[in-house]
Amino acid sequence: MGRTMTWVAIVLCLAAGPVPATAARAAGPAGAGFEGQGYQGGGARADRAIEAAFRTALRRAPDDRELRRYRIRIHEDHWTERDIVDDLLARPDYRSHGERRASGGGYDPDRVIERGYDDVLGRPPDAEGQRTYRRRMVDDGWTERQVREALRESPEHAAMSSASADRVIRRAYQDLLGRQPDANGLASYRNQMIEHGFDEHDVRQAIMNSPEYRQKSAGISEAQARDVVRRAYLSVLEREPDAAGSQGYVQRVLRDHWTEREVARELRNSDEFRKKQ
Repeated sequence: MGRTMTWVAIVLCLAAGPVPATAARAAGPAGAGFEGQGYQGGGARADRAIEAAFRTALRRAPDDRELRRYRIRIHEDHWTERDIVDDLLARPDYRSHGERRASGGGYDPDRVIERGYDDVLGRPPDAEGQRTYRRRMVDDGWTERQVREALRESPEHAAMSSASADRVIRRAYQDLLGRQPDANGLASYRNQMIEHGFDEHDVRQAIMNSPEYRQKSAGISEAQARDVVRRAYLSVLEREPDAAGSQGYVQRVLRDHWTEREVARELRNSDEFRKKQ
């Protein structure tokens, strides 16, 4: 199915590295309402779909940053309301301290705070900041996202938003593609993060949709396939994979060139994931 591309999208398609929305994303499962349909040209309809998805998944309305993030997903990647719901349910950064502890796995609030400081401010947390945000998470039920939003609203971050975005992008490229970002990819993702509300999760998802990532995944070793599956387990189920349960996914990565995103999608359909909700 073809679609008309703006000159901006054409420029992005010619970039050396993977950039957001260079290829159409597969539509989510069809259903009632907007699901299974496009939203092109319908800003109000897109916003209604985003708001409905947030109320289904999180029982609240999206804030301005979240609206901007998912508008991009809808208009450039053809996401549906169902896709947004799945994305929100799969994101550990939207779960409270209590929910993440109940799910088991290797969750550590101090590590969450340290990584947030590193991504947003480019430094380790000071002792007072560590205590404050740990108390917010443990006693007040703050999520990882709320910690990061608080750090982004700090005066310290206001003077360094570009550097903060670049750290996140460089780490995602290194983890997923084994290289530093090219200039076009870095500039594009930086713009998405600063202007359109993207965060590390969104950058990684976009890279995993790129032809470069799929080609790289096609020739991976069994050890690398196990690492792909492990990252998906930690992201969705927040635990280490068990040998029996994960072997089938390892084979899909090796044989069918599944990406981390495809493994994660299957895990979200599991009984274990549904029981966690």
